[in-house]
Amino acid sequence: MTEAAPPQAPSAKSCGACTECCRLVAVPELYKGADTPCPQCNVGVGCTIYPQRPQSCRDFGCGWLSAAYMGPELRPDRCHVVFMQPDRDTILACCDVATPEAWRAPPVLAMLHLLAKNFADRIVLVRVENRMWRVLEDKILPITS
Repeated sequence: MTEAAPPQAPSAKSCGACTECCRLVAVPELYKGADTPCPQCNVGVGCTIYPQRPQSCRDFGCGWLSAAYMGPELRPDRCHVVFMQPDRDTILACCDVATPEAWRAPPVLAMLHLLAKNFADRIVLVRVENRMWRVLEDKILPITS
């Protein structure tokens, strides 16, 4: 007789009052650039057009929300950084331009280095407005254009 796998516990995480992705992430269908408030966002509440939201919003996946190993201190509205994976080879941390050094806070920086170590097959990047850095397990490299 084989034993059934235990059911997985549902994630205790939720967006709650966090709407950082609505500000920090671009929405091409709405001609909304990154670091710009979305006109469809009710700050602290959520999307006013959620059932009809654009495809890029439907496709967006919040790294904090989906990663059980990220603690409450890394919720985007608390750490001012949105973690995301825009493609299968990249992990991107978008930092709030109002707090441009937020990605250097110990819990955020530790997570960035851990992601670089544990996902060595991916590129870990930080974006603050038009500046970018590549994060490696043991160092940070500025990317110049």
